[in-house]
Amino acid sequence: MIPGGSVDCAHTLEVAEDHYGRGDRSTARELLQSIVTTDVAVDDGDSIRAKEQAVYRLAELLTVTKDGEAAIQLLSDVRPFFQVLPKAKTTKMVRKLFEHIVQCGVPLKQQEEVCLETVHWARKERRTFLRHRLQLRYVEILFAENRKSDALASLSALLKEVRRLDDRTLLLDIYLLESKLYYAVMDIQKARAALVSARTTANSIYCPPLSQAEIDLQSGVLHAEEKDNKTAYSYLYEAFEGFHQLGDQARQARRSLRYMILSKISTDSPDELATLLSSKSVLEYKGTDMDALRGIADAYNKQDTHLFNSILSKCRAEAEESGAGGSNDTNLLADEVVRRQVNDMYNTLLERHLLKVVSPYNRVQIAYVSNLLRLDAMVVEQKLSQLILDRKLRGIVDQQHRCLIVFDDEAAEASKPGKDGSEAFYDNAADAAAAADQAPTTLYQDALTALECYNTLVTALFDKVNGKFDALVEENIAKHKGAKAKEEGEEANRKNKRGGIGSVKDAVADRGGKSDSGNKQKRPGDKRK
Repeated sequence: MIPGGSVDCAHTLEVAEDHYGRGDRSTARELLQSIVTTDVAVDDGDSIRAKEQAVYRLAELLTVTKDGEAAIQLLSDVRPFFQVLPKAKTTKMVRKLFEHIVQCGVPLKQQEEVCLETVHWARKERRTFLRHRLQLRYVEILFAENRKSDALASLSALLKEVRRLDDRTLLLDIYLLESKLYYAVMDIQKARAALVSARTTANSIYCPPLSQAEIDLQSGVLHAEEKDNKTAYSYLYEAFEGFHQLGDQARQARRSLRYMILSKISTDSPDELATLLSSKSVLEYKGTDMDALRGIADAYNKQDTHLFNSILSKCRAEAEESGAGGSNDTNLLADEVVRRQVNDMYNTLLERHLLKVVSPYNRVQIAYVSNLLRLDAMVVEQKLSQLILDRKLRGIVDQQHRCLIVFDDEAAEASKPGKDGSEAFYDNAADAAAAADQAPTTLYQDALTALECYNTLVTALFDKVNGKFDALVEENIAKHKGAKAKEEGEEANRKNKRGGIGSVKDAVADRGGKSDSGNKQKRPGDKRK
């Protein structure tokens, strides 16, 4: 330790800042490096603050010069300094240094090696919370390397360990990363469940602005995936404002801006889109990705598939160049979320264009449609078949003559006024109305419904073979026998009642007959008298 290190570190930092401000980066780097390698006492607060500022300034300088090896060495040089720093500041410094290493363009494989080495050091020093943070960083590197299954396995093990310690700040970041991973593997339900857990955790603690912006960003991405573009735009706007106000999150702000513009394009609101693109905060972000988004917006508003295709081809060429060693910061198609949204937009635009082209015809050649759209005939045929299966187009594809036969629209002729003012309907008007009330389903949904019906039928057959319904059959037979016996008893009672009433009537009739005969015998005698 240098005697009087407090004064020396503070003075050296001032000199280094002066050289850095004048553009003398080499001298500033040497002075800052000397501060970093200087030992400081635990009770020397001024020297600790000066050295902490020197570490951040040196990392920033190395990022500007893109010296990744020096940034990695800096992470190793500051490890003794962690002994005098509080744990919270240590975690923050490690996180910042890793961000600078990423910004220096260090390859992912080298980042993985550095992260594993630092995790081993933290485990050896028994710094549990720092190790958890480094393990989370390791999962992020695996995610960036497209090793999604390994990333999910490592994250699940880390999540179990962190839950026992109840580190909610780290839990929030873990849930956010888990949601991104499940979205990457297209498990939207689990991605949304992880996001709900992140929101619940954020409500129970103080949520930093960066984490809140991350939550809004992921919410917007999931809503955009579910085609709820208006809700997605509102979340993405909040995320963009959050990243933009932080000042040091330009990359995340640019990502949010890309998603936000794409969501606004999908809402078919050209006036609002023009206002958004001309706003002051958006104009601050320039690059080939922003130019491409403006071109996509223009092509989408004009319903021009040719222009849309040319822009995508240009972006793909830039993606290949960036993959060969360029930067992905301003490459539009380097982002998986952007690729999905752009592909959905292109499919929507192509469907609209196809329906517009074939609407005037009852029969049209597929080759003619492909020439109009400047697309391959097989692509056009597949798209038309998909439209027919999705019930967006009423017709059939004639494979023999390579043409599309479009049926007349029954809805337009469903009703016509008669001469007397009454309306003539089709005989199957009730069926047509019931079909119109039903939401259009896709072939996939119809297949699922059929499979569910078959599953129910097969299950019932197996239950019958296994004798599950035998008890029910015997019970029904016993019920039928009891009901039949009851009916027979009631019928016998009714017959007995009818027999009793008949005998009484006969007796009355007999007595009446005798009295009549007696009267008849007396009447002749009376006459003779």
